[in-house]
Amino acid sequence: MSGPKPLIVVVGAGEMGRMSMDLISRQLSGARFHVFDRSRQALEAVAAQYGERVTTTEVDLLRDGLPGIAGADIVVNFAGPFYAGANVAAKAALAAGVPYVDICDDAEGTRAILDLDAEAKEAGLAVVTGAGNSPGMSNVFARSLIEREPEIDGIRVVWVVREENPGGLAPLRHMLHMAVVPCPIWDEGKATVSAGFSPKTARTHLLPEPVGKVVAFDTSHPEPITLPIAFPQLRHASCQGALLPQWSNDAFSMLGKIGFGDSSLRVDIDGTSVDPTEVLWKMLWSRYEDRPGLHRTCITVVQVQGLIGDEIRATATIRDEHPMVRTTGIGAATAVVRLLEQPAPAGAWGTEILDPEPTLEIFHRVAASVDAVPAGVQFDILPAAAPV
Repeated sequence: MSGPKPLIVVVGAGEMGRMSMDLISRQLSGARFHVFDRSRQALEAVAAQYGERVTTTEVDLLRDGLPGIAGADIVVNFAGPFYAGANVAAKAALAAGVPYVDICDDAEGTRAILDLDAEAKEAGLAVVTGAGNSPGMSNVFARSLIEREPEIDGIRVVWVVREENPGGLAPLRHMLHMAVVPCPIWDEGKATVSAGFSPKTARTHLLPEPVGKVVAFDTSHPEPITLPIAFPQLRHASCQGALLPQWSNDAFSMLGKIGFGDSSLRVDIDGTSVDPTEVLWKMLWSRYEDRPGLHRTCITVVQVQGLIGDEIRATATIRDEHPMVRTTGIGAATAVVRLLEQPAPAGAWGTEILDPEPTLEIFHRVAASVDAVPAGVQFDILPAAAPV
């Protein structure tokens, strides 16, 4: 860290960005922020909250980049969906000589960042991708399991979420995208793909209450891309996910298959070019707004399973009865604080580059600051021959 008051560049002042800024501020009371967003309303909101600690710039990232960031301590990118141009902010950070981290949670954006490895090493800077919950803390948990049980030769990440509202446009795009693109899988020591949110990839998992038994499906997440690079001994790496209630998985899969997952699709209606995904999001949000008495419990669970062959040998699990924005923000804030304390080596990495012990200490501290993840990270070493 260059000084007691780090300057943090924040790209994207939406729900994820604002949550993470709050969590970072709780750990780094002197932190200053330079926030970039194309929404003037979002920028006015953060300016009102942080006063003179924040500088704002209204900008179209894909068109204009990130002007005036030289001298910052770190760039943190929340501007999804990441498959639509994840490396633009990273390239701008490298050009300005500033380390970079993002919360990218799709395969395409992850590969775009990893492709900057040579450029990052030449610049002597680290670019770290996927620093949320899954991916993000899931990768740190995976490294911790491997270090605790060196015989582990497989990692399976399982995430489950129940949300109280349809969320923003970027998360909706991401969910639809995962339902239509091939899912990266590392199997028998080589890269392959499977179908996302498909019954043929279904597997039943027993997770902590109140989730219990749940059916999860292969999802297009980055862990199977980055973990085998860091741990070449892995025979297997995959990520499975589930939405609650269970019928939500079928709904997203069907919506994706009929075209809502196509980011390039636009429809002409009476001479106006319309993005059908944005129409879907506005419809969902309008339906939610019209039901003010509706209350649904929220839950976010991530379990990382360390495998030996087909058997589960160890698990690391977190549970938070709150929308996933909070655990994603906790993961992002943890990574930022850790990278400011101890920069990662030059190059392009997933969050498994972060040393687990100090990173987990920061994670617990960040979570405790908002009474989140009440049980902490639950590590369990299981007996041999435990059923999958």
